[in-house]
Amino acid sequence: MSIFRFARTCLLASLLLLTACTFTGNYNSDAHRQLVMLQALHMQFIDDAALPGEEKVVSDDREMRLQFRTAQLFAESLGDPLRLKNMEAINTIYQSQYQRRMQQNRPFRPKQAALFRQQATLAWQQAIYGECLRPRSPCK
Repeated sequence: MSIFRFARTCLLASLLLLTACTFTGNYNSDAHRQLVMLQALHMQFIDDAALPGEEKVVSDDREMRLQFRTAQLFAESLGDPLRLKNMEAINTIYQSQYQRRMQQNRPFRPKQAALFRQQATLAWQQAIYGECLRPRSPCK
């Protein structure tokens, strides 16, 4: 998969994220906090994936999978299918980046890391913004 095709896929998924949280359910501070934490973990993964060595990348992946699963279970407990779709879309972006790093068997090049960081940042910002668009949100 070319980087440009990957970029288009991520952009489309990101656009879906914006609409995913705007139509149902009230704002939830725990869901918001989870999104912010997952964004931080994702950015750390990209930083670590740009460095030599696999150990930290594998460790980051374990933490991301655990935190994604926690957030997914929480969204399920809220009974909100749009939050679940949001988590799936973001997880798809993360998994694509992780698989790319493992398949190329070397650190991300600086331009590659910058592109992945930009894509992930856009997706996370839209997901967080989507949570903030929900009724009763203190975000402004």
